[in-house]
Amino acid sequence: MAEVVVTQEEWANEEGRLKYRRVLRAVEKLRSVADAATTYRLAFQVVYLHCWSRHGSLAEVDRLWGPGSESAGAKLGAVWPRTPVARAHSLPAYRDEGVSRPFELIDPALRELIAEVRQLDPDPRLLDVLLDTYSTRYARGDDYFTSNDLAYLFAGLAAPRGGEIVRDPVCGSGRLLRAAAHRARAQGGEVRLSGADINLTARYAAAVNLALHGFLADLGKEGADTLRAGTSPIPADVIVANPPVNQRDWGHGELKDDWRWTLGVPRPGNANFAWVQHILADLTPQGRAVVLLSSGAAHSSNSTDGLIRRGLLENGLVVGVVALPTWLFPHASASTALWLLAKGERPHSDQVLFADAGKLPAVKEGQRRHFAKDSAERLLQIFGEWQGLRRREGEGDPESVPWCRAARYEEIAEAGFDLTPARYVRHREAVQENSRDVERSRKAELYECLDRSATARRRVRDALEGRHDYRVG
Repeated sequence: MAEVVVTQEEWANEEGRLKYRRVLRAVEKLRSVADAATTYRLAFQVVYLHCWSRHGSLAEVDRLWGPGSESAGAKLGAVWPRTPVARAHSLPAYRDEGVSRPFELIDPALRELIAEVRQLDPDPRLLDVLLDTYSTRYARGDDYFTSNDLAYLFAGLAAPRGGEIVRDPVCGSGRLLRAAAHRARAQGGEVRLSGADINLTARYAAAVNLALHGFLADLGKEGADTLRAGTSPIPADVIVANPPVNQRDWGHGELKDDWRWTLGVPRPGNANFAWVQHILADLTPQGRAVVLLSSGAAHSSNSTDGLIRRGLLENGLVVGVVALPTWLFPHASASTALWLLAKGERPHSDQVLFADAGKLPAVKEGQRRHFAKDSAERLLQIFGEWQGLRRREGEGDPESVPWCRAARYEEIAEAGFDLTPARYVRHREAVQENSRDVERSRKAELYECLDRSATARRRVRDALEGRHDYRVG
């Protein structure tokens, strides 16, 4: 199914928002008689079938929407297993999940949800609304679905190209994979997608999300704990990942001797550098990655973290770090940053490019904020040229913007291998301010010299005039 491009005007359309609100109210009614996971999986099924039915692939779908005495839940359970997405990813129907609640209790709410969805034109955007609603209502700290704004940045920084394997080891709703596939398609190429997630509802959402937008993906046969499962048989060219922030229970005891920890065994109680090293181990020799980490990973005083950061820099594996604004994560208080990693030869291997995206202009529409498109594209252009992944267009110089700066290895080493962007961006601002101070000082000195020169000339003139008067007298 083709992607529908969403304009800001369409999102702001009052009639469209009203229709979405009616669907969301029906979802909440269903939620009152079923748990959140069941509610949203059923909603994902209804939206998928509504969009898919326009292709006329199954006569049973029409029967699902039509009147009749048969339970809507029973009809949905009969149709869903025959859909391509359910077969491809082994997505169970309601009764296949071992749920004990009978259809009789949920059927009235499910019928209302189906009726409200049927009032809309088949549109994959409704799934995005459901994903955002689920994430807003049920997000807990690091358990949330990545926003479209953040997925756009991920894909732009990773810059996937046709023919590459793109992987997300914690794929959530599949938005990072979807954004990467769209990015490659916009450049005229197709990528191979693979992902995994331990959360079964997230895996369900990812499968439906990617299928609705016409993308095939290998999501494994079931949910998977990626760190414990290890690397994939086939390495990836590009990895995009938004792993749990500061994950505590990551399996340190059972994994401490794992071959992936080439830069040092990650400390117990924090999986940040377990994820980083897993991702590097799962890349091809020329692979690259974009991974979201807590800001603490960049400057943690823990000796193990410091040694791993040093190893990353000494091996030229860190391309750049982008600090993110907190408004991207309304459900969490921890500040975060995107780390760009790369293996193999690359330009500027003795430097790291730092950016503070919090200084980019943002646009607010109601309760929603997003990056101003021109500024976000400027960020992507700068990093793309820096990595040699984009053609130079004259606007990719990091020195051309105040929120970006490159730092050499020696400077970072002197800072204790601290990779906090603000440290280096502020340094540039301080240098610029010092330069302005020097300029002001030089101007003041020049004015003082001019004043002294004027005073001297005046004294000479006075002396000459006094001498002339004396002679005349």
